[in-house]
Amino acid sequence: MKIKMIIPGLLLLIAVGCGTAYKLAYSDADQTVDFRRYKTFSWLPHQDNDNTPYHNQIIFNNTISYFSHELAARGMTVDNENPDVLLELKVTESKKSRTESVPATAPVYNYNNAYRYRAISPHNPYYNANPRAYYYSRPYNYNTYTYGYTTRTIEYTRGGITLNVIDKNQNKFIYTATVEADLYDPATIQKDLHPAVHTLLENFPVKAPNTGKQANTGH
Repeated sequence: MKIKMIIPGLLLLIAVGCGTAYKLAYSDADQTVDFRRYKTFSWLPHQDNDNTPYHNQIIFNNTISYFSHELAARGMTVDNENPDVLLELKVTESKKSRTESVPATAPVYNYNNAYRYRAISPHNPYYNANPRAYYYSRPYNYNTYTYGYTTRTIEYTRGGITLNVIDKNQNKFIYTATVEADLYDPATIQKDLHPAVHTLLENFPVKAPNTGKQANTGH
């Protein structure tokens, strides 16, 4: 009964993930390889290769479980003794910076207002014998104009999630994909699965039965 409840839950996570668009930063597959001959896989031991303060082993494990479930849908099973392929999930974080041009401005005062004469009547109970009978009908205002540009440097963090698939017997990469996203982003830290994770398998040559036609799988 528990298994029947878990599988729909995973499918729900996949649907949630597909709702947010994350573009692949890079993907490549060995076109000389027949991916259909790979039937078993195993995960390489995880090494802490990220410096993010939000590192969360539960989130990482959920991500591994998602990929394992997706590969099972493609006819592959886990074999930690003699797998056909080895899987590696890398989470990286790098500091980036960019330079922006910022306009330098100065105030411009506007005195172009009507200059009027105030006729002061001595019969006015609020009469004030002020010799300044001329006045501006509207207060002056000001705006700004741009007299040049300056630059500023903005620092930001760029995260990456990479999935590598390695042919164990030939010891070579046969598939790799990277999405620019932070697996431990505080904005998605409460979700069971990062929305970008499913994107890493979009170009995997062997598709799940319900995702459409098979891609080029080699010979």
